[in-house]
Amino acid sequence: MDHSSPTGYVFDDYLSELGGNWFEQDALLRAWLDRSRLDTATTDWLRGFGAAAAGQLRERADAVEHRENLPFVAERGPYNRASSEVVLPAATRQSLAEIHGSGIWRAELDERARYAAVYLINQNGEAGTACSTACTDGLIRALRTYGTSDARSRVAIEELEKSTVEQWVHGAQFVTEVQGGSDAATNALRAEPLRDGLWALSGQKWFCSNCTADYWLVTGRVAGGPAGHRGIGLFCVPRLWEGAPNGHRILRLKDKLGTRALPTAELDLEGAIGWPVGAVDSGLKNTVATVLVTSRIHNIVAAAGFARRATREAHAYAGFRRAFGRRIAEHPLLGESLRRLSDGADRTEAGAFATVDAWTHSLVRPDDEDRALWARVLVSIAKAVTTRRVPNHVYEAMMVFGGNGIEERFCALPRLWRDAAILETWEGPYTLLLMQAFGDLLKFGVKGRERSFLELGLGDHLAADDARELTEALGAADESEGALRWGELAPKLYARFEARALAELVDGR
Repeated sequence: MDHSSPTGYVFDDYLSELGGNWFEQDALLRAWLDRSRLDTATTDWLRGFGAAAAGQLRERADAVEHRENLPFVAERGPYNRASSEVVLPAATRQSLAEIHGSGIWRAELDERARYAAVYLINQNGEAGTACSTACTDGLIRALRTYGTSDARSRVAIEELEKSTVEQWVHGAQFVTEVQGGSDAATNALRAEPLRDGLWALSGQKWFCSNCTADYWLVTGRVAGGPAGHRGIGLFCVPRLWEGAPNGHRILRLKDKLGTRALPTAELDLEGAIGWPVGAVDSGLKNTVATVLVTSRIHNIVAAAGFARRATREAHAYAGFRRAFGRRIAEHPLLGESLRRLSDGADRTEAGAFATVDAWTHSLVRPDDEDRALWARVLVSIAKAVTTRRVPNHVYEAMMVFGGNGIEERFCALPRLWRDAAILETWEGPYTLLLMQAFGDLLKFGVKGRERSFLELGLGDHLAADDARELTEALGAADESEGALRWGELAPKLYARFEARALAELVDGR
């Protein structure tokens, strides 16, 4: 008997179900990866990620959320110098090193394998690592797409691709300003040309997550440029310049509901030195098309990871815990809750993987214009729907535990629930993204060919009324009426997309 408890009651059988290898345990994940016919080395790499996610990354994710381990701004010091350093716990730094030093940013890595790793990482919530992973992905894609003519960008790409556990770098993206929020065309931070293709950036950024990163993508208003979005440039700003802090001052760290292990700062840039990533009059366009869309993909995959983790924990506990003479999983209503969680996790996972496939196809085949437009609209809908839905999923799983479910150190679900609440706010909330998708449908001429467009993504899961309802939304005489009709239709379309994606995975197609 365990005398650490007056009753001898222990949770060992429940705890033993939480580890293992999350790659090997996930049949849908492996079915998706079968489409890529991965070589043995890549499969072994993912198997290692599955073990790490369920092992040391999981343990550190719990530890870094303890109050005593949260990030903090270093003290000002005795020489009247403002602070420019955020202190992370050693556990977060180690997890970041293992992720970025794993080879995840190799250009030749299969895209499904890359996002399988992202999915496994996100099963531990944000944990001080998921935002870094998303931002670094967006950084390297932007540099590869728009910045290879600049030697400094090529150096950064090489550092990212060749990172090791011992020597690694990562990225961040700072777009939001206090006056505009998601309306980045209102950016006021100033960008002024210097010499040798360098620029000086001055002004405030309002939400600067992962501010300990080595390279920052920063939007700013170009001196002498036009008003509006054409006057916004995109710049790569190293956090350090010639070994010293690069013209920035940390005002404070945000006190957020969730993602607390992630340092999110308010920053003043005071002549920070950087260089343009692409044409300075296309900065906002390139930011949205590459940087923000990449982050939205990570949000979608994160929602799937959160749902899978919450479902796994709920099943483990319900299979262990006994009440009123039987395991709680055997009580009918709780059993129905578990089935609902399993179905929801399967749907969310399959839809996320299918969205990744549609998006990556559009990157390699931009000439396939209809499928590229479908992917563009799909990413907006998927991010809106899944990130709005996942907090309720995690909450339902949390309630399987009863009172134990709300105890922060008993299980990961309170932390996961708080992190899930943050997901929707990243790169545009629900209503903004649905309106962006609706605008794209109008802008790119879907009106008049609604059925053929929807069939691209929904196939035989297209319902009889879907095309008619889209026609009514796009053809509404009043803009508000059309938007409201679209707001009702979009989640239904994504539900059908998820159902199709799941059926194809289960059938091995």
